[in-house]
Amino acid sequence: MSVVLYFLFTIRYLLSPGKWLFRILLIISIGNPLLPHISNFVSSDSLFATLSLVWFTQLLWIQSQPNLKLLLWHAVVLLLAFTVRYTAVWYPLLSITIIIFTSMSPKSKKISIAAIAVLLLLLIARTQYEYKIKTDTAQYAAFGGWQLAANALYAYAYAKPMDTINGVQQFGLLHKIVNQHFDSLRRIGKNPKIEIGVYYMWDFSSPLRTFMNEKWLTNKATPFFTQWASVGPLYRKYGWYLINNYPRLFIKHYCWPNLVRFYAPPAYFMEKYNLGNTNVEPIAATWFDWKSNVLPIPATGININIISIFPNLLAIINPLFLISSLLFSTAGGFSQCSCKKLIACLLLFWFGNLIFSVFSAPIELRYQIFPVIVTIPFLGMFLTASMQTLLTRSAIEVNEPISKAKIST
Repeated sequence: MSVVLYFLFTIRYLLSPGKWLFRILLIISIGNPLLPHISNFVSSDSLFATLSLVWFTQLLWIQSQPNLKLLLWHAVVLLLAFTVRYTAVWYPLLSITIIIFTSMSPKSKKISIAAIAVLLLLLIARTQYEYKIKTDTAQYAAFGGWQLAANALYAYAYAKPMDTINGVQQFGLLHKIVNQHFDSLRRIGKNPKIEIGVYYMWDFSSPLRTFMNEKWLTNKATPFFTQWASVGPLYRKYGWYLINNYPRLFIKHYCWPNLVRFYAPPAYFMEKYNLGNTNVEPIAATWFDWKSNVLPIPATGININIISIFPNLLAIINPLFLISSLLFSTAGGFSQCSCKKLIACLLLFWFGNLIFSVFSAPIELRYQIFPVIVTIPFLGMFLTASMQTLLTRSAIEVNEPISKAKIST
């Protein structure tokens, strides 16, 4: 909550919204029911949203009042966000772009960009080293390879199957298992055109899981993480191969449905306490020092009813944000605004998040909590500024005929 206040009071200082508008935005942002609920889940979502909000707020300060100390702390925050979630992979691109266009000296810019690059490269190198030690594969994130292959399979399900992949022998067994999977689904009357989600990542009947099991069939004693991570690089290459060969199907059957989900992100596990289960694994009870692994059921039940309104609410907020930003631009907001760089920073972030979210993984509400926190205050300011500009123009147009009449008399 303190980070949300840091963000809001930064907006108040740098953009000077009206007193009552700021009070309304403050109440809406602090009273957002998503915040306490996501904080109550045992996941990295809350921590990542916090670090991301600090990162974005620092970008606003960098645009307005850059200094070397702030930029070095910004590099540290980027590093922390990187360690928590793979989603931060595109953050440095925006940070470096913003730093390049600040009013600081070239030397300070070079130092800050070098700090970001060095810290992140050290993290990536260390992660690759640990992967090499534990799985005999040098990679940064095995999850990325799995996700890319899974995304590509949602498109390949609509394609005419390729019996073989010429010139790429490493895909032989994997591609054979994928074709067999789709063929078996058709034979038993099931539709292989599955709605995008987590099926190919985690379902035990997924061809990606089947291939992993086949690969380690003779060495089942190998830890699951080693088995899972070792196929990550191959899945990354396979995913790119399918996307490059079926770009139209990938856009139509993966990107477009995911764009619709960005418009109204499904809540999924956020709608139920503990995924609807009344107990947890014994290891979880041991970790939290509970006497039993049976969870008490809340008086209101396992459903978190208030969360169910957010997909519909975001279906209003996201289009309204686009419309309000367009109105702000066409109404001359940029020409009259003294904070053009801050607004440009916001729009770069918003569209960057949109593009990355649509292409990277099936969108869920929990992945969009941080963007929602950022979007709502700027939506309010865009709408207010656009309405004030239009009302002012209307008043001028009404008064002009009266003034001309007075002059003529």
